[in-house]
Amino acid sequence: MLEEREGKLEETVDLEAWMGSRAAARCSAAAAQWLRAIRTRKLYRASQLTWEEFCKQRVGIDRSNADAIIRRLEEFGPAYFHLAALVRMSPQRFRLIASFVRERGLEYNGELIPFEAAQASRLAAAVKDLAARHAASADPARRLRRAQIALKSALTSLETVSNLPMDLLDRQSLHATFEHAMEKLGRLSCIVPH
Repeated sequence: MLEEREGKLEETVDLEAWMGSRAAARCSAAAAQWLRAIRTRKLYRASQLTWEEFCKQRVGIDRSNADAIIRRLEEFGPAYFHLAALVRMSPQRFRLIASFVRERGLEYNGELIPFEAAQASRLAAAVKDLAARHAASADPARRLRRAQIALKSALTSLETVSNLPMDLLDRQSLHATFEHAMEKLGRLSCIVPH
């Protein structure tokens, strides 16, 4: 049992060598997998440390960074780390281009650009273009959702106000607000094709 624990602790030394000098964003896929294994199998206990202490003392990052690395591995897989090692990559940006990421490279304009240092500039340009394309195509849908939420909120507020006791001037003002809103919505519904 002791020999097994010592062997597992030696595995953590490999992780420390990979991660010690790297920022969390530049972590390799192998290091992320080791980090996940150490946390999942609780191998850090062999060093008489808590997970938080292990991260800080042995890996050189805080627990929240270590947990974030593991979350990225679980959400995106090793390809995230392969690409992030070559191109500046946030999780948000990766989500935009994830459908183009393959195990060994990035699919771009019908070609697979491999995850290789020599291809870093091509990968960066492709990521930038794909992310921009996705953001542009997703923007109208996102804006529509925001507008729908705002409209629903405004209608709920107006309904609440309309049920309050009001004097004649306030009732006239509320009625004018309804007429203005209905006129605007009527014009907008004529613009948008059915």
